[in-house]
Amino acid sequence: MRETETATDGGEEPVRKRLGVYVFDGAEVIDFTGPMGVFAVAQRMDPELDAFLLGESAAPVHTTAGMSVTPRYTLDGGPDVDAFLIPGGIGTRREMHNARLHDYVGGLPPETLLVSVCTGSWVYATAGLLDGLPATNRKHGDPTEALVPIERLAQIAPDVEVDEHRVVDTGRILTAGGISSGIEMGLHLLSRFGHDEEFVDEVAYVMEYDRQWDLTKEDVLVTGE
Repeated sequence: MRETETATDGGEEPVRKRLGVYVFDGAEVIDFTGPMGVFAVAQRMDPELDAFLLGESAAPVHTTAGMSVTPRYTLDGGPDVDAFLIPGGIGTRREMHNARLHDYVGGLPPETLLVSVCTGSWVYATAGLLDGLPATNRKHGDPTEALVPIERLAQIAPDVEVDEHRVVDTGRILTAGGISSGIEMGLHLLSRFGHDEEFVDEVAYVMEYDRQWDLTKEDVLVTGE
């Protein structure tokens, strides 16, 4: 049974400690290493925090920049996760149509946070999970892209309320826009995992990311808890 803590309204809320990050061929390196790096630093102050890679199988995954990573767990054999994060990258063009991934997401408990960085939100959009909700994506394109990713998001799911904040938190579903926004998402997740502002600021300080965090921490749209 999952550990609980007393909420301010007298109810019980799950104690969130585990971040599962899905990796796939063509995942953007900084999209998933950013939030994992945040949690690695935060773990020094809260050793119970855990961030780990999940893959469709246990085979090494070939991400961008020629990096190969080996998932700690598979979608079939992983532990419970308190938040499930899908990064972006060229590989999301395939993962949008990955029925196994869609089934896994659909089978997660309703209290599990569904998180994306950059074009990872396309997966949730394809599954219809963003309909009627605000969501963000990368706002700057590159010369190879016919559409800026945030415009493609609107094309994939016309019922999405496209938003340009760096992080959009609708309660269960959280999206981040921009290749480097995984760092902000990681820091924001620490607050969703129950840590106070002082703790999150200390993590940013240890990372020597405090100046950037001061500029971006307010660039968040929160519409639900």
